[in-house]
Amino acid sequence: MSLSEDSRKALKTINALILDKRFSKADELLQPLVDLAIEEALLMKADLLLQQSPQIGLKYLFELCKGNIAGANFKAAFILYFHPEVGVDFRPYLFSAFKQGDHAAIIAAANLYLQQGFVAKASQILTKNRHISEVNQLTESLGLISDNEEALLDFNDIRRADLSKLTYESVAPEINLFYVDDFLTDFECLWLKNCALCELKRSMVVDGESGSNIVSNVRTGSVAQLAPTANDWVLLNIEMKIAAYFNIPIENGELSNILKYEVGEEYKPHYDFFHPNDKGSEQALKDGGQRFKTVLIYLNDVEQGGDTHFPRLSKSVRSKQKRLVVFNNTDNSYGPLPLSLHQGMPVIKGEKWLYSKWLRVKPTSYLKCLQQLHVR
Repeated sequence: MSLSEDSRKALKTINALILDKRFSKADELLQPLVDLAIEEALLMKADLLLQQSPQIGLKYLFELCKGNIAGANFKAAFILYFHPEVGVDFRPYLFSAFKQGDHAAIIAAANLYLQQGFVAKASQILTKNRHISEVNQLTESLGLISDNEEALLDFNDIRRADLSKLTYESVAPEINLFYVDDFLTDFECLWLKNCALCELKRSMVVDGESGSNIVSNVRTGSVAQLAPTANDWVLLNIEMKIAAYFNIPIENGELSNILKYEVGEEYKPHYDFFHPNDKGSEQALKDGGQRFKTVLIYLNDVEQGGDTHFPRLSKSVRSKQKRLVVFNNTDNSYGPLPLSLHQGMPVIKGEKWLYSKWLRVKPTSYLKCLQQLHVR
């Protein structure tokens, strides 16, 4: 049954109340819709309860799963995957969502299999669901075609990412500069690029005087800022892998950025830290403190150019798909590291896609987004 316009408006209002932590008023407006067994209202009731008491909220959500309420199994799988400390297996819920034809569950399952290297199973999942336009596009782009008609019995062999198998190559210990190959999968790289396509805008820099973002010839190219949603398991999983690999709370990161550089575009030598002598730094530092670490991941092989260069170290890191690059912007006391001066070299041929994440000393405003998703 399609949602009426009045119900849609009511749910939008209720969601705003929940985000504003006006729980009593939200519950008052929500209950009539819950009494009508409107599925979207039932899921919002779970959100409300999860905000108030995770234990009560999960119990209610599990009841919705038993009732086969659309979206409930995926929501349960999502929360349990990102909260392994709960001790409840996420996989049966993900499989139930998959069997219900939940698009987000199909994407999530394929991605999880691919990060384990189980290409055949991922191909089977995607091929069987090529009637979904998004799935079909991913399948064709990656060449993940399967002729296996055997039914998937369960997802019991799905595992979380094993980051212990990754190895790193040190480039410049002066700023703890190193890279890690194959940090992402081809699927994840394509996913990030696709998510960014409709959001790309002219790149900007932080003005040292005002702390505001401005257009500058120092930085050309385009950028899209991505915030994970309740249906985007892939992006949040990438951010969780970064947080786990560096043992830094995910909420200490800024929102993820996807950068695109075409021929001739570049990011001239610059620092990522906020300089203490800049007037605008005081304002910028209010949201989580200093940017002490930068994480970059190349999302494609650049045909020519596009390397990340550190002129004061005479070091460069080649732009290689799935390669993570990391370096410190500050010393152990969070003072500026002048040797961290770096630049994105001009693209000479082809194009360059890059994921970037700045990590700060303390939690940032990104924490609110994570709390809305029940990840924190």
